[in-house]
Amino acid sequence: MHQFQFRWIPFIATCLLMAVFVRLGWWQWTKGMDVETQVALRDERSAVNPLLLGAHRVNAREVDGTAVVVRGHFDAQQQFLLDNQQYQGRPGVHVITPLQIEGTQVRVLVNRGWVGWGSSRAVLPEVSVPTGRVEVHGRAILPSGKAPAFVSESVGDSGALRTRIRLDEIQTLQDHPLQPIVILMSDGDTADGLIRDWPELTNKAPMHKGYAAQWFLMAALLLAFFVRSSLRKSND
Repeated sequence: MHQFQFRWIPFIATCLLMAVFVRLGWWQWTKGMDVETQVALRDERSAVNPLLLGAHRVNAREVDGTAVVVRGHFDAQQQFLLDNQQYQGRPGVHVITPLQIEGTQVRVLVNRGWVGWGSSRAVLPEVSVPTGRVEVHGRAILPSGKAPAFVSESVGDSGALRTRIRLDEIQTLQDHPLQPIVILMSDGDTADGLIRDWPELTNKAPMHKGYAAQWFLMAALLLAFFVRSSLRKSND
């Protein structure tokens, strides 16, 4: 026979840890649900028609991953290269060219693709810029403001070579409005030598729900451990 012996300190510790585990589990679960909603909206928009960008400033989170189309003229003077980009194990850069949207003063950054470094990093890759009116098709993304891992900011974060895209800083240096997204260009003149092989969009909702299940399981195991450790053999 076993008898349950209640002890305050283990009980309080168990309650506190269970509260933390359940809170983390619920946070991951709601995050997964939010991702599912965003993916469904994105797929619904892309299946109907690409979003035509104009003077209206879009909500970056709402259009993240959405197919877009924009017409206008590239601004070759403001083009820069995004460093530390690899393609099939080769080091290189992404070519980022602002585009002035037709009929407006609004610009949007267009990632035109990847190009490898030459024989030396001392010489930047030369990439031509289409002139005249262009129509760009692609996918809108939120640029990451984080610097690449193991990369010092001293490498350069302004001018022709940058380590990341910081839209707020780019905006402060410009006299014109800037859309809060970057377009991953999906078509264009292949004669420019740029590679536009973008990763497929992934639905991370199952990952978040898996994390949630792990936290909930840890809470249940903690409760079971508390109950089991509180059982003592009866003297009878």
